[in-house]
Amino acid sequence: MHKKILSLFSRKNRRVLALGVTCIASSFAIGIQSVGEVQPVTLIEAGSIDHSGDLNGDGSVTVKDAIRILEISQGYAVASPRELMADPNRDGQLTVDDAMRILSELPNL
Repeated sequence: MHKKILSLFSRKNRRVLALGVTCIASSFAIGIQSVGEVQPVTLIEAGSIDHSGDLNGDGSVTVKDAIRILEISQGYAVASPRELMADPNRDGQLTVDDAMRILSELPNL
């Protein structure tokens, strides 16, 4: 029985154990670093809205809404839940494509 216990700590088993501990520690470290990248507000929390693309809630989709989307997509501002509800293509993100969609649908002046 004493030999069986000692065989658990053989050189090969120690290597496997060390590799396993290293994998777990590195996975934990990578997880800690990526926590800040998670978006806390989701489209499910935001719900739905009647005016797709109307970010400022004035009842109409205008150039101001496209500008706000560009500010959010470039990182100059953070989207509120209400602004996420107005996502023009309903993908849960406000991107340059959303701003382009709004601008292409505006009537020509």
